[in-house]
Amino acid sequence: MKLSKRSAALIATGVTGAMALTACGGGSDSEGGGGEATGGSGRVVFGESTDFPENLFPLISAGNATSVANISAQLLPSTFDVQPDFSVTYNQDLLASEPTLSTEGGTQVNVYEIKPEAVWSDGTPITADDFEFSWNMQKNADPATGGCADLLGTTGYDQVASVEGSGDGNKTVTVTYTTPYSDWQSMWAGASNPVFPAHLMAHSTPEELCATVAKGWPIAEGLPSDVSGGPWQLKKENINVGQQTVTLTPNPSWWGEPAGLQALVIQNIGNDPTTAVQGLSNGEIGVIYPQPQLDLVEQIEGLEPNVTSDVTFGLSFEHLDFNTTDPHLADLAVRQAFTRALDRQEIVDQTVGQFSDDAEVLGNRIYFNNQPQYQDTTPAEYKTQDVAGAKELLEGAGYTLGADGIYTHPQRGRLSIRIDTTVNNPLRQTTIEVMIPQLKEAGIEASFNGNPDIFKGPESPNSLVGGGFQAAVFAWVGSPFRGATQSIYETPAAPDSVGQNYSRQGTPEIDALFAQFQTEPDPDAQAVLGNQIDALLWGQVATVPLYQKPTFIAHQSNIQGVEDNSTQSGPLWNASTWTVQ
Repeated sequence: MKLSKRSAALIATGVTGAMALTACGGGSDSEGGGGEATGGSGRVVFGESTDFPENLFPLISAGNATSVANISAQLLPSTFDVQPDFSVTYNQDLLASEPTLSTEGGTQVNVYEIKPEAVWSDGTPITADDFEFSWNMQKNADPATGGCADLLGTTGYDQVASVEGSGDGNKTVTVTYTTPYSDWQSMWAGASNPVFPAHLMAHSTPEELCATVAKGWPIAEGLPSDVSGGPWQLKKENINVGQQTVTLTPNPSWWGEPAGLQALVIQNIGNDPTTAVQGLSNGEIGVIYPQPQLDLVEQIEGLEPNVTSDVTFGLSFEHLDFNTTDPHLADLAVRQAFTRALDRQEIVDQTVGQFSDDAEVLGNRIYFNNQPQYQDTTPAEYKTQDVAGAKELLEGAGYTLGADGIYTHPQRGRLSIRIDTTVNNPLRQTTIEVMIPQLKEAGIEASFNGNPDIFKGPESPNSLVGGGFQAAVFAWVGSPFRGATQSIYETPAAPDSVGQNYSRQGTPEIDALFAQFQTEPDPDAQAVLGNQIDALLWGQVATVPLYQKPTFIAHQSNIQGVEDNSTQSGPLWNASTWTVQ
């Protein structure tokens, strides 16, 4: 799954095959060695169902994954936290007081007061220098002007005029904007957009910094100098790529409430229901957060009262993306026909509707069904399946129906579309398998393709960012900051700099509305703009929303403090507070 950034958009979710489980019982020994015995006692194993990460740096495509966000949830400093009820609160561990907002004279200014005791794990104070460095690193993606094209997005940071430090120890941070930014609380916030350590990452030239950004933090190398600014620390020696495990241990320099555990082991287990159920049943796994599937939910519920579980609808949605550089899908009429041929209600009924009566078709890409700003902006022609309308569009675009019931085009050939998705994900596979006969009714041949490279970087031609796909089904994981969606839908800066706009589509009108959306201070007025944007997105049909995704969390009942956070904050958002009874 891909993660949302304030400027990049959401997290896209992928899964791998099951791995052999490590022994994960209670006790006080830290997995992998090297962990100090600070904090609480016992350990918990979190069974990671998505891909084992290849890179831990969240600002580039290789590190923009759910598994990275889960590992990093409490590693680096963050100004604001998103709570399970979608509310936003300032981080009282990092900040001495709630950040202030001033808009006098039309200029937006934010002031942050960093706690005097806040330090990096090597003892270096966290100061305004770190905020300024993090801004400079992310404010520009244009190499011609000193930026870095590998950045997933720059939204918000590109609206900042200056970041200045002052006060005792340089602990006061004053941020002045060139234009107002409505989602200012998303700045320096969250696992995908934290405060970065200037003393370990700064370079003398933009080119050197960009090279560092492009390389990121390969998983086997860990974070620079094992750096941490949160309650957990990830040491290189506690990363086992072969076994696909990482072990977080308490940060000995942490100034806040000590972690309630001595170790948190994150073990990749894949999305196989049997592995998850057996792991919970025999105690090898403490917590799981898989993409829900009917048989898995039923089996986990059968483990009660030893296991506690919950299904929640959060800020994540499943969708279909078209690659508009494909010979067929570059034609708007083909994308329109494809969308008319879909029966999205049947897709919901055969997938998430199987384990939740609250599941429904999603008619918006900016807002979700359970948000007050949500409007179903779906045009009438896409509300229900329209096979005749789809065929009419294809024939008007020069396609001829063959004897086998599939359309062909004199230049483009057979209308055959491969739909890529993550591997070993039964729910996602079912989604596509429901689509295939629907599309065939309209003369469109479709096929399922589990793509293990789907979320890899631009060096992989079969990845989304590499452009080697026709259509793809995956999810964006978001937050209450909806300005983060801009990088999904804004016009790509260049063919090799698409950000998160994997469809490679955009219009000046949508770009202009996003510019207003990002600077509108009135939430109600911003909601109007957001729904206007989504209505225009239906006009280009480069993406098709399918359904709001439910989240499913389950844990051993003796683990206290586990609470689902179905936003981008994820299941490990408060893992430092967990205890084992």
